[in-house]
Amino acid sequence: MILEAALAAVMVAGPSDMPDSLYQGRWYVAKAEPFRKCVMHRESRGNYRADGPYGSGAYQFIQSTWDHYADLAGLDEYVGVRPYKAPKRVQDRVFWRTYWKGKGKHHWSHVHALTIGKQVKRCG
Repeated sequence: MILEAALAAVMVAGPSDMPDSLYQGRWYVAKAEPFRKCVMHRESRGNYRADGPYGSGAYQFIQSTWDHYADLAGLDEYVGVRPYKAPKRVQDRVFWRTYWKGKGKHHWSHVHALTIGKQVKRCG
């Protein structure tokens, strides 16, 4: 019974089922929420604790990108920290600082996945 419920949740979950951003400060762009949710779903299925060889956290940041944008977001204490170890709100804040006005959208381009031999869904 528990296994069936877990499988049903995984099968139903999609980008629109991802949680709303916990960060809605200076860099937040409400109209880009569908893009953020798509990226989060595609990259980690909404798992802020995801950690893999090619990325970390809900948005699967590579360390150098995370460090750069954590610094720009004024989060010096998270520079050098694996993204999955950061609180959810911090991961969302770094996502929005990276995305800022669509300029950082390319970091989640489906084309980047091809560099490691993966084909992924395009988000917006």
